[in-house]
Amino acid sequence: MDRKTLLAFALIAVVLILTPWYMNLVAPIPEESPPASTGPIQGTQPQQPTTPTPRATSTAIKSVETNKQQSIEVGNNLFTATLSNRGGGSFTSFILHQYSKHDSTKVNLIGEENLDNMLIGFVSLDGDRVALDHNWTVDTQTSSFVVDRNEKHVAFKTFHNGNVVRKTFTINPDSYQIGVGISFENPDRYISRDQYVVSWAGGVASTEKNTKDEYTYFKGYAYLGDELLEPSAPEGRVEAEKQTGNTRWTAVKTKYFISALIPETYAVGAEVLGSTVDGRPHFETRMRQNVSSSNRYNLYMGPLDYERVESLGVGLESTMNLGWAIIRPLGRLVTWSLKKMYGIIPNYGFVVILFAVLVKIILNPLTKKQMVSTRKTQALQPQIQRLKEKYKNDSQKLNKAQMALFKEKGVNPLGGCLPLFLQMPILIAFFTVFRSTIEFRGAPFFGWINDLSQPDTLTTIGGFPLNVLPFLMGATMFLQQKYMSPTSGDGGQQKFMLYAMNVFFLFLFYSFPSGLNLYYSVFNILSIIQQKYFIPEVNLSSSGKSAKISK
Repeated sequence: MDRKTLLAFALIAVVLILTPWYMNLVAPIPEESPPASTGPIQGTQPQQPTTPTPRATSTAIKSVETNKQQSIEVGNNLFTATLSNRGGGSFTSFILHQYSKHDSTKVNLIGEENLDNMLIGFVSLDGDRVALDHNWTVDTQTSSFVVDRNEKHVAFKTFHNGNVVRKTFTINPDSYQIGVGISFENPDRYISRDQYVVSWAGGVASTEKNTKDEYTYFKGYAYLGDELLEPSAPEGRVEAEKQTGNTRWTAVKTKYFISALIPETYAVGAEVLGSTVDGRPHFETRMRQNVSSSNRYNLYMGPLDYERVESLGVGLESTMNLGWAIIRPLGRLVTWSLKKMYGIIPNYGFVVILFAVLVKIILNPLTKKQMVSTRKTQALQPQIQRLKEKYKNDSQKLNKAQMALFKEKGVNPLGGCLPLFLQMPILIAFFTVFRSTIEFRGAPFFGWINDLSQPDTLTTIGGFPLNVLPFLMGATMFLQQKYMSPTSGDGGQQKFMLYAMNVFFLFLFYSFPSGLNLYYSVFNILSIIQQKYFIPEVNLSSSGKSAKISK
């Protein structure tokens, strides 16, 4: 490939690879500010925009109980959770047994910023607003239990306008799903169109070391019919999206974990609010439901594992960052293949190496065609250089003469680039998989490479991380391009483009996941071996039909 083609490839690579970052970091800002949130439960009357705090409290509480705060610890083989009687069962901790943080402690999905979760409030037709976030009565004769076989329950009750309101949690064995039942003893005493709201404020607690990167994945959602409400989180104000209609679920998520409330029968509406406070995105979801004798929900709190999330059957996998729609099937195929291989080779580092070998074998016809085309172009360089000297003052005639030469010799000038572009979807799929798929979170290879979803930082020098694999990737790319790039008379410019391109890719890949750099390094090494030992030299005679290939 000549230097113009190399430049075109570099620019296309920038667009393809940087677009996921761009989509994560950039969101449109509406011209008008929507109603703001000042607490987990609010009415429908418009208010002036305000900046929410991580933990807001209701200003319209009507409570007839003065119970002391109590906690009940529940769990199974997958998690241990603590439920407070505040609000009739708000989680004060939710610890996942199978996932650890960078400091070796277990992941806890609840922090100070999201203690206002699973709260119930009312919005009546006459405008009364009531948040039942006081301490309810514990209606269970136990302080803790672990479910290993049969499901167990913990219940709370309170009074609203003289009527009993009950909230019951059902803990199942070996599941991240928790049943939630909300019942009213005398629903007929309410106005027929009275509604209550189940809210979750504060999102999910941060779990990753690189919080700046993790915050780009913080989101709040509501799914109504086929419409996904997904507001942004602007700094200094609140953005809200509110709809009435069949609500399938509401959810808040981080990079790897999610909390989703799924009603057994469609709710009647939802609202999602987002804002950023001190650099951290905050999201609140509110699901509206009609008052009835009983409403049941399924609360999923756990990892964004595709198979688990998809098995819920409500489209919750749409919250997962799987790349562009055209890339998602390939990303799912890559993830499925890697997981199956991991079942045989329990080290994702070696799995990535083996996967690179398999991809190289599959793409061999394309890459072989690419390398042969490149060598044909190299063989034509002396003639191309003479044409440049002959038509140095007439670019139009030069282009026509070059195209005639390519046609005469049977050379496609783009034949060396097309296979590279066809490989880009695989590279993008790998980028998505290793950047946001939970299976590769914390997956070690060896030595200092202890997390293939993060850069392989060996040490830090003056606060700057020293990552090794990006240099290996850059070196292999340099060698590959050095031997594949056609030589021409403007060697100085060509060398500059070669070095500049590799410095650019080194800079681009430096903060990428180590799994991606490992894959690309191995793929480049295999390409160099293929190029050196399995691609013949090409000699072109005066006729394209009599081209000769020799070692």
